[in-house]
Amino acid sequence: MGNRNDHIVEAEHLERQAEIADNAHARAALLRMAQASRGAAALMGLFDACGEDARPTLTR
Repeated sequence: MGNRNDHIVEAEHLERQAEIADNAHARAALLRMAQASRGAAALMGLFDACGEDARPTLTR
């Protein structure tokens, strides 16, 4: 599943691959996969944020 950073790195890799793709079909598919990875990263960020809000904080 990976963490948020893993998804961002994967999206960047896919975007670089799309830049050098040899045809429009491959380029479009790679860009869709990159967009999905960025969406997954956003969801992971939301899950992390929700988890942080739900965790009790220790006060002294």
